[in-house]
Amino acid sequence: QKEPQKSRSQAMRVYTDLLNGDEMISDSYKIEKRFNDACFEVKGRLVVKGAAEVDIGRGNQFGGAGEEEAVEDTSEKVIDIVDAFRYTETSFSKADYGTYIKSYMKKVKAELEKSNPDRVAGFMAGAKEMFAWVTKQFDDFQFFMGEKCDPDAHCVLAYYKNDTDEAPTFVYWADGLKGKVF
Repeated sequence: QKEPQKSRSQAMRVYTDLLNGDEMISDSYKIEKRFNDACFEVKGRLVVKGAAEVDIGRGNQFGGAGEEEAVEDTSEKVIDIVDAFRYTETSFSKADYGTYIKSYMKKVKAELEKSNPDRVAGFMAGAKEMFAWVTKQFDDFQFFMGEKCDPDAHCVLAYYKNDTDEAPTFVYWADGLKGKVF
């Protein structure tokens, strides 16, 4: 007998790096596909992390009226996706990125040829279009590595779509990710 499917509200899909297993993003964020589905774009948000002022409602019940304990504010603003998935920022020259991405694409293509051969043509067309887009505005991108900081694995790109954005939009090579449902 078939096991009942979990509803979307009960299950979450986490996308891991196809090559090294780093958790890269989840469907708890709004994912938009581009470039023949070769690309995921996810809008980051600036969030406050750390200490927060909490009113425990103690008033003068325990004596010590007027005593104030100084609490060090250790809060900081972070980009939610960078913090949640423990990305590390890195950098590339345009030439170095070209070398990296050619090697990375060969590995992803080889994995697709084994696991999903019908997707190879769409991947190659979308990846070519996406690579042209990235190189055209290369200086606008930041680069992030996953938690393992594996230089041969997925490198996430980030850029500010609008001058008014507080946090960047993150760009993923969709075929370099593998979705797992939790």
